[in-house]
Amino acid sequence: MTVVSPPSLLALDWGTTSLRAFLLAADGSVIERRAAQRGILQVKEGRFASALEEIAGDWLARHPALPALASGMIGSRQGWREVPYAEAPAGILELARGLLALECGQGRMLRLVPGVAFRAKSAPPDVMRGEETQILGALAAADRGEDRLLFVLPGTHSKWALVEGERIVSFASFMTGELFALLKAHSILGRLMTKESDDPASFRRGLKEATRGGAAAGGLLHKLFSARTLALFDELPQAGVASYLSGLLIGSELEGGLALIAAELGAVPKRVTLIAEAALAALYGTAFAARGIAVEVASGDAAALGLLAIARAAGLLG
Repeated sequence: MTVVSPPSLLALDWGTTSLRAFLLAADGSVIERRAAQRGILQVKEGRFASALEEIAGDWLARHPALPALASGMIGSRQGWREVPYAEAPAGILELARGLLALECGQGRMLRLVPGVAFRAKSAPPDVMRGEETQILGALAAADRGEDRLLFVLPGTHSKWALVEGERIVSFASFMTGELFALLKAHSILGRLMTKESDDPASFRRGLKEATRGGAAAGGLLHKLFSARTLALFDELPQAGVASYLSGLLIGSELEGGLALIAAELGAVPKRVTLIAEAALAALYGTAFAARGIAVEVASGDAAALGLLAIARAAGLLG
């Protein structure tokens, strides 16, 4: 007979485009999970309480005393309520102390996790919302003895985060995914992607071009135009233009990210932990392997595990 653990937390990973909900037991096991395209951009006129009811209303009805915790853009200025950032270095305790509680209907409380802000010397500030919870969840699940770890979270705004002593000490954002989407939808390059398909050879060619020649080769803004000219002269298959562009952008991200990390650590890292869905993890895994850097892919439930750790530190689990 299988014994099902009672739920201890409603965990919400609530981003810009999507909402993931987890019913979690105290040991971190996922009792039930749901997902919907109900990110903050899809919720009209601030009807976040209705969106919460849609995805988890029956759970909350069955377990009215269940604590609820949400991370991600739901705590941004465009979300339900803006939560002040925790300043790096920040770990589980800093995030737990920064929780913001709000009433979400029928006398229930929802607590929002703060993001993390980082300002390098003589540089503009950088921020993350949601990624901090994923990083700390992946860190808790990894159970590794290393004191210094590099996490990379590919996406619309990729994050490169350095963790020391279980705290996020520094990070940098790269607009890789958003730039790819903009170029595909609104540039001359997008008109060449009518026969788009995954093309590993074109992707690797883009990676190689990204590293060619350093600054003397003209940089990314110059190299982007090669996606047009190579296709124009039939030196790149039209079905491979998107893959080539992806390789060029991801390769450029690695150029910048590894340079920043090397400047901070004094050396290029030998290993990186990716927090990404399978398709992106495969692309970034190929890119890091081309640099001789080993890759480990974190659990897909990193956000849920991070929310559970924060809830435990905040004393919400009873």
